[in-house]
Amino acid sequence: MFVRNQFLPFVFLLVVYVGSVSATERYWENPVFDSVGEAVAAAKIEVSQLDRESPPALRFFVDFTLTDGNVGGRHSSSALSGEAVGNLFITHPTAFVRNPVQLQTIERFRNEIPRQRSILEERLARFGYPELPGLVYCRLVESVDAFADLGRASSEKMTQIGGVTYYCRYVVLPLSYVGEESLRDLRRSAALNPSINVDDTIRRWQRESFGNLVNTFRHEMVHVHTNTTLDVPSYSDRTAYPTWFHEGTATYLAADPHSGLSKGYREYQGLFFYLAQRYGIPKLQTFYSDVFSGKNVSTALSRVFDISGTEQLFARSSRWHHTREVVKSGLWIAALAIVIAAFRGADRPYIGALQVLIGFALALATATGLAEHLFGLRGQGVVLAAKLCFGFGAMVVVVKGLRRILRHRSASDQTG
Repeated sequence: MFVRNQFLPFVFLLVVYVGSVSATERYWENPVFDSVGEAVAAAKIEVSQLDRESPPALRFFVDFTLTDGNVGGRHSSSALSGEAVGNLFITHPTAFVRNPVQLQTIERFRNEIPRQRSILEERLARFGYPELPGLVYCRLVESVDAFADLGRASSEKMTQIGGVTYYCRYVVLPLSYVGEESLRDLRRSAALNPSINVDDTIRRWQRESFGNLVNTFRHEMVHVHTNTTLDVPSYSDRTAYPTWFHEGTATYLAADPHSGLSKGYREYQGLFFYLAQRYGIPKLQTFYSDVFSGKNVSTALSRVFDISGTEQLFARSSRWHHTREVVKSGLWIAALAIVIAAFRGADRPYIGALQVLIGFALALATATGLAEHLFGLRGQGVVLAAKLCFGFGAMVVVVKGLRRILRHRSASDQTG
């Protein structure tokens, strides 16, 4: 009741435009170091030379790399702890290890990372993503309230953000998706309604927060893979690679829960549902292949899907989803009418008619992308197998329905 949409995995990719800078300065937007030791050594060299003229991306590199073991008290990173999990270097305030709740969340997250990375990398590989070179830098912060300080870097309300990817490989994730405002609302409600158990509600929010943390981690890692594959400076070119491409890709490939996204992000995700369901996974794979080979998004859309640009894509997607909803609603209404009629006249073959309707509904859903929607990320073989199963199931249900109708008609003719 008190968990608002902004505390669900409403995710946001933040790309900082650096302007006209040298290639050396832009290197820090996507630095590739194969080990923590190499990254720390580079950061130690750079930290002593940082000044107001240093590139912002270099500051991110230093801040996301140095920890209490290698900077002493000379830098703000001296209050951080860090550890590597695969090629992910995770840092967080050292104070977190003294908080049992935060420490438990960090340990659960660390244990979950290998499984989530394996699932995600398998999906990405199917769409032509190369292996990700070098370390990814992940900073864990206390809660969504920590994003309030980032307001200067975004036109969005940062308290509504579940995670941020800076440049190509710097990720910030909150351990808790419950901010102080929600806690205050909860306590005010509990004061008016004694039946509300504040402690139980907070514990439930903590459980939901971990689920959101995992979902957001997958989403941000898609951004990391996409940005790194496009590389500097292309990844930040919103003319060639618009926001809907970045966010639609992340919400689709990360399998973000649709209901937990904001309206805009649901629309971005819906674009990729449309492309996968209407045209099939192989064409979507070709689309990504074109993009990663150097074509801009508009060119790839035109070549692969015969869609002239962003405006036409949004229009077609909207019509497609609207038609699906109308058909779905019509089928539900028809099924409800048949069920109601069955109670008013049991001597008629309504059950058979309902079976036929269900069979046609299943066939229609299969023809309009049900298999692609459910199993598209598992590969074309699984999609084809699902289509065959759905088609066979539809045929069986229709045949049984028709046989029931014919038996009833035959019995009626004999009694007549």
